[in-house]
Amino acid sequence: MFTILKTNSYFLLLFNKKLFNTPMNNTVKIYDKKIAFSLKEYLNLNIKKKKKYKFFEKILYFYFDLSIKNRTILEKKIIDNLDSDLLCYRADKYTELEKIQSKMFDPLVLFVKEKFMLDFQVENSVIPFKQDNKNVIVLNKILKKLDNLKFTTYYFINNLTNSNIIALNFLVNNIKLQHIWNCLSLDETYSFRKWGKDKDAIEMLNNKKKELDEIINFHLLFNKKEI
Repeated sequence: MFTILKTNSYFLLLFNKKLFNTPMNNTVKIYDKKIAFSLKEYLNLNIKKKKKYKFFEKILYFYFDLSIKNRTILEKKIIDNLDSDLLCYRADKYTELEKIQSKMFDPLVLFVKEKFMLDFQVENSVIPFKQDNKNVIVLNKILKKLDNLKFTTYYFINNLTNSNIIALNFLVNNIKLQHIWNCLSLDETYSFRKWGKDKDAIEMLNNKKKELDEIINFHLLFNKKEI
């Protein structure tokens, strides 16, 4: 089980009375008492629930392993996603799905244009297309300003949803969890309604929902909010 060891200036996370280190051998040091004990309780709860896929720990490792060197690589990966944003690809014009996408996605696209001066073009196609190069400069500046905690949350939301637009909206509290999920799962839920459910597709979707929940839990826990 996880326990906490208090030092003069920070708290250490222990597992079975041994230091809990990341795969890169970084020690998990926490400088806030509430966060330290909330983290301990949450990890122990996951053990009790016998969670097999420890996605939360993956996020935790990522956060404590961040460095100037690997952040540069990860920032590039995020920027590379600009040309394949989930919210920029739409179904054929005037179809039912395209109308649903427009209603759900357009306010988020418009928000990042007004808030961050990021101008995303939308296409009714699945063929990759190039966005405005100015977006690269703007997004790079935004990412550089993020502390490691915000960067971690941003990275995992962007990686899961394949959408910088969703991640940016979340960054400034302009999107609720349910709306993120609705955007992420729209294609599958629409297909289920039209052509019936598929066992493998349902399992993949359920795994995505679990991962999204863990990203949000990480965000809430490290911002001292209730999970």
